[in-house]
Amino acid sequence: MGQLYEYDDLEQEIINKAGNAMAQEIDREVLWSMLQGLGWTRVMLPRLIDNHHAIDITHWLAINCKHPFERSGRDFMFESQQDANWFKLRWGTE
Repeated sequence: MGQLYEYDDLEQEIINKAGNAMAQEIDREVLWSMLQGLGWTRVMLPRLIDNHHAIDITHWLAINCKHPFERSGRDFMFESQQDANWFKLRWGTE
């Protein structure tokens, strides 16, 4: 009987983690939609090549972006259209 409770606890933990991840993604999408409504520009990279690519992008953002920006994986949001344009030119997005 003790193993059943452990299994139920594990199952509930997995469900809770999945639910929290979904809630965070929904919250981010709502926030980013609001930012787009305020004139922010969203840019999605087609893919990240590897961890070094992601680090290069992070470094580039820190050095080159003059205005606030947000990032989630390969999805970016820029307050400045100019920052977004430079990002697109540098990282080859459409």
